[in-house]
Formats: sequence, structure tokens, C-alpha cells
Amino acid sequence: MIGLIRAEVIKVTGRKLWVVMTAILAVLMAGTALVFTVLPNVSPDEFQAMEAIEKPGAYLFGAGQALTQTWFPLVFAAVLLAGETSSSVWASSLTRESRRWMHLVAKLIVTSVAATMAMAVGIAAWALVTALFAEGEGAPALAEWLSVAWKTGLTQITWVGLAFGMVALFRSMGPAIGVALGFSFLDSILSLWEPWREVSLSIASTRLVQDMSESMSPFMPAVGMGFGQAMLVVFGWTGFGLLLALLGLEIRDP
Repeated sequence: MIGLIRAEVIKVTGRKLWVVMTAILAVLMAGTALVFTVLPNVSPDEFQAMEAIEKPGAYLFGAGQALTQTWFPLVFAAVLLAGETSSSVWASSLTRESRRWMHLVAKLIVTSVAATMAMAVGIAAWALVTALFAEGEGAPALAEWLSVAWKTGLTQITWVGLAFGMVALFRSMGPAIGVALGFSFLDSILSLWEPWREVSLSIASTRLVQDMSESMSPFMPAVGMGFGQAMLVVFGWTGFGLLLALLGLEIRDP
């Protein structure tokens, strides 16, 4: 397993994909932070329906906003795995280690860590803008930041697992990315439907780092999902994604 993980690390670090996508995420998060913390104060007439978010709550709000950027782990994981399984690289890898689940676990670990690090950069970009421009005082305690860290990692495992499932089934980068992003979009839309809110991965992911008794953004309704329920939803979708991945690899490479 250590050898498989080392190989995956080399694959990720040997490409510019992570750097480019992380830079895009950081710019997006910084710009979003300006919208929520600065513009309502600068142009109150144009942003009458939005109140500026103040410290210290703005920091955790930003972490929740970062977790709504599900396109990152979905696209990142799909590009990494699709490029391999659609070529002879996957077949040659199986000759060295035939247990598919070990390959999948190694890829899941490395890709999820990379996605979590990217989210950390995005959250840091939000936090920097908040520290410089947001009103209010104070910041979350170290224990709160550590809580955000492991919860962010958990949600990235889920989205990466779903992306792997799509890739294993379609074995083509374009369709896999399209279906994965389609699921993310559909999940956000269905969150407006009360029955779906009980199993919505988007809501559950954000609930882990932010109180959902109030609306976390103008694009998602306020819900009352408990922390325990959010954990169950995240674990459930993680298992579903990995099951799809295993089934897809077994069916396409019997």
C-alpha cells in the first residue's frame, strides 16, 4: 500500500493540474469574500437584501462557502483517474498489484488529501480578505479551526469517491466530469425540495462546519439538519461513490 500511495503522490505532484485549479479556487474564494464582507457596506443601496458578514463569524462562514465549491474535488479527481483508466496505464498497474481495492484506496487517500489542501488554500484566501476588510473583531479559536480541518477532509473524501465512481463507470473524462458536475448541480437544486434536504450532500457537507439553523448563503435555504444526521449523510454518499467505483472497475476490467 505504501508503494501505491507513493506512486499516486508522484502522479499528482508531477502535474500542474493541482496548482492551476487551486489558484482558481483561491481567486474565486477571495472574490466571494469581498462580495459578502465589503460590497454590502460600500454599496448598501445595491445590496439591500444582503447584510455584510462580520468577524468572527465570517471566518467559519467562509469555510462553509469553500465546501460548496464541489466542482474542485469532482473535476480534480475525474481528470486524474480518467486519464489513467482510459489508457494502458491502468492495465499495467494491475499486473503489479491485482487487488483493485488497494489501488482505489491509494488513489482516494492521495486525491482527497490534495483536494483538502486546496480547500485550505481557498479558506485561507477568504480568511485573508476577511481579516483585512471585514468589520468586527476576533477570530475562531484553534480548536474550531482544527474542527474545520478534519471535517473538510471528510467531505473531500466523499466528493472524490463520487467522482471516482463516475469515472469507473464511464471510463471517459468528458462524460464522467459532466455527470459528476450534473449530480452536484442537481443536488443543490433539489435542496430546495424539503424531502431531499434530509439526504442532500451539499447541505450535509456545509452543516459540518457551519450552523444551518440560519441560511448559509442566498443560494441554499435554511434547514435544521443536525450534526449527527449530516455525518450519516456524508458517510452514506461516500460508501455509494466507492461502491460505484468498485463495481465499475470490476465490470469494465473483469
